[in-house]
Amino acid sequence: MKGTYKRAAVLALSLALSASLAGCGGASKGSGSAAPAASSGTGAASGEKTPTVIKVGFNAVQVPATYVDENGNLAGENYETLQLVDDLLEDYVFEYEPVQQDVILTGLDAGTYAFGIGFVKTPERVERYLFPEYPLSAIVRGLILPTRLKDSFTPGTSDEILGQFAAQGLTMIPVEPGSSADSLLTAYNETHDPKVKFDVAEQTDVATSIRYIANGRYDGSQFTTSNYSTVHEEADPNGDTFFLSFDDGAFASWLLFAKGQEELAAAVDGAMRQLFENGTMAAISQKYYGENVFAYIDGFAYADVAPDPNYQ
Repeated sequence: MKGTYKRAAVLALSLALSASLAGCGGASKGSGSAAPAASSGTGAASGEKTPTVIKVGFNAVQVPATYVDENGNLAGENYETLQLVDDLLEDYVFEYEPVQQDVILTGLDAGTYAFGIGFVKTPERVERYLFPEYPLSAIVRGLILPTRLKDSFTPGTSDEILGQFAAQGLTMIPVEPGSSADSLLTAYNETHDPKVKFDVAEQTDVATSIRYIANGRYDGSQFTTSNYSTVHEEADPNGDTFFLSFDDGAFASWLLFAKGQEELAAAVDGAMRQLFENGTMAAISQKYYGENVFAYIDGFAYADVAPDPNYQ
């Protein structure tokens, strides 16, 4: 695998998870100065063109999609996919920087990152950034709730479940600015009363969120089924929480490219198409989720492709 990442950024993130763009995004190796989203050169000895280094913003706490494991290594479904994409693209090498999602967006605007991993489509982002043709994953979202309140909720759409949450005067765990949870709750509150109580702050990882809800510190948090199922047995051994999916909660997850990265986005799409056609994407989905999550995307051309049985 060609991809690299900055261990200094991982260490700083694991200590504080409060990275700023200046502190975590875009410092070139061996230097404290800012680096561009892409750089290339010619090998002095051979005269051959070296691959272009692509700076990638990596959300470090999105288990199981993108995260830093207990050994300080990058891991996750999306990371595994991008390693394969990188291997297919001889002209590029991806360099990952683990930061928080709002730092990725700032880095895209500043030209520090060429693209970021794991974003939801919104009208504002479609206007401001580039979305590729092929999604990176597909997920179903809902709320993590305390088991003590299980009889107070009934299944329904996101609006219906959030309405039940707000009507009971409950409080959400603070959400990261610019995240899908922030977008969801803000949009709900703009058109509904009573409103969902929540603050905007640094992102709380899913395991910590589960523990906060289990011990009564907060009443709920918006995550995805895969986020919850990956860690809930370890984080909540006594079964003090449960997950309530939104009936309308299926959505695709995307790479998000900075404007001006059209050529790179097209190259990545070409590699993604190969991985979809040969069943690799379905196999990776099966590995992490036990099912082909792309089947949740209405009308998606590769929704029914069988997983590659030889993929490890």
